Amino acid sequence: MATGAEFRQDMPPKGGYRTFNWNRTFPKLVWSPGAVVATIFGATAYGVYAALENKKSAITEKFEDVDVNNAMQPFLVAERDRDWLKLLAKNRALEEEIMKDVPGWKVGTWYGEPVYFTLGEKWWDPSATEVFAHSWGNVETREHLWRQHSEYAGPKFYDNWIPKSVSKYFW
Repeated sequence: MATGAEFRQDMPPKGGYRTFNWNRTFPKLVWSPGAVVATIFGATAYGVYAALENKKSAITEKFEDVDVNNAMQPFLVAERDRDWLKLLAKNRALEEEIMKDVPGWKVGTWYGEPVYFTLGEKWWDPSATEVFAHSWGNVETREHLWRQHSEYAGPKFYDNWIPKSVSKYFW
């Protein structure tokens, strides 16, 4: 036992300890509930407004596209028909050149018998299969189905992503 040292007990400070909070505590709010509700309401109102404006512009654009298509249709059909007649004339010229040495061969007939059924002066189109009979299989699709021609078709969303070297094999 140590002599001269006296035992000292810890005592509360003068005036006592501060009161202990027994109540439930909540974290401090960054946003008040009113601000959150106002922000959500504002964002929703803006979203509805933007959606309505977008729909209005889409309807206007669709109307203009239909209007342009209606205006262009006669020219596109005339151009398609012109290409078709040029192709028929080219086929006729090729037939004339190929069969020039065959005795009794008359262009547009099978040894003098008309190949195509005619109604006097009325035009009768030969079928695409007859016109493209001596061509590669994809030529008929590429030449006859004029809507697939890039000069007739409008730009598409994928035109910028698919290289021309690849897309020429599909359309």
